[in-house]
Amino acid sequence: MRAFFSYDITDPDFIARVEKLQSELKRTGADLKLVNPGIMHFTIRFLGEIENSEKNQIVSVLQGKVENFELDLNFKGVGAFPDERRISVIWIGIESSSAAMLEKKAADINSLLKAVPVLVNQKEEKFSPHVTISRVRSGKNKEKLVEFLRAHHDDNFGSSRIKNLRLKLSELTPSGPVYTDLHVFE
Repeated sequence: MRAFFSYDITDPDFIARVEKLQSELKRTGADLKLVNPGIMHFTIRFLGEIENSEKNQIVSVLQGKVENFELDLNFKGVGAFPDERRISVIWIGIESSSAAMLEKKAADINSLLKAVPVLVNQKEEKFSPHVTISRVRSGKNKEKLVEFLRAHHDDNFGSSRIKNLRLKLSELTPSGPVYTDLHVFE
């Protein structure tokens, strides 16, 4: 099973702000695959393919150590990965103080995961706190997309609370990913 760790974003006001931004983003005419705002999250760590027995080991290692974490995040700015020259992902970021706290939590989780044999040799990606709002399929209307990014670079999207680390199953379908909670650390 394809799995990852996340903190979900479920605040209806934030989701409404993202939907409004996505509507404006569509008007650029760029070749986009918008992310369903109902499944937005911070990916703490992508695990890739794991077996059920490995899932159980992973849960066991984290159980009792990652619960009771809640964080109010201030969302600010729109950007792109890898950069404006070759845009593949459009995201909303968080203010630096929020980012520092979430980065620390991600580092703590990754440190604990070193005790899981199947993950020992897995390369950890650098955690960059962001919420993906769209993927870009091609360079169509790139100039308008860059204008959009620059116009919204410092936009404020308010705050939202995250809580409960989730181990998620990710199933890729033609209409977009489907995520299922495998375990919620409450």
